[in-house]
Amino acid sequence: MPRLTDWARTQPDAAWRRLSVRPGEKREVIAEYLTRRVFVWDGAAPTARSWHLLVRREIGGSKLKFSFSNAKPQASLLRLASMQADRHFVERAFEDAKSTFGMADYQVRGWQSWHHHMALVMIVLMFLAKERLANREITTSMLSCHDLIDILRHKLPSKVKTDDDLVAMVEDRHRRRLKAKQSAYQKQAESLGASN
Repeated sequence: MPRLTDWARTQPDAAWRRLSVRPGEKREVIAEYLTRRVFVWDGAAPTARSWHLLVRREIGGSKLKFSFSNAKPQASLLRLASMQADRHFVERAFEDAKSTFGMADYQVRGWQSWHHHMALVMIVLMFLAKERLANREITTSMLSCHDLIDILRHKLPSKVKTDDDLVAMVEDRHRRRLKAKQSAYQKQAESLGASN
């Protein structure tokens, strides 16, 4: 059975359309696209489903990217290519969430805690996205989430004004952590004593 890559590479140049799908950081994102309606069957469903197969080829290169879309059958090639290009912004949002807002930095003991952490990260992302949109005319599109974090750190009042305040804050945090640790060990000892 022929592979998709082999099929795409045998398509004539006339079958490909060159499209500009979005402005990029350094230049427009331009690539060549090819689409076909295909049937996809997972082996479990009673019938196969009709999907768009979208193939993207870099200009002057041989690298191919494949995507399936369940968009309406009459969806244009430009619409399909634009939707595929929007993936960049989704990945960028996850990158910001992980690097700036600690999406991957959690220590939880249950699903509820994990959901709370993710919800807080998403709220912060939404707030910063709205701030970027609200200020885009003053700052153009260069205002990043990291820029906004720096602005907020500078503008919002801080509890730490002196070195003594910083020492007191760290000591208080250590007291609370020690108390929580001792409580957890005590509960563990009580549960072990009850089971014996």
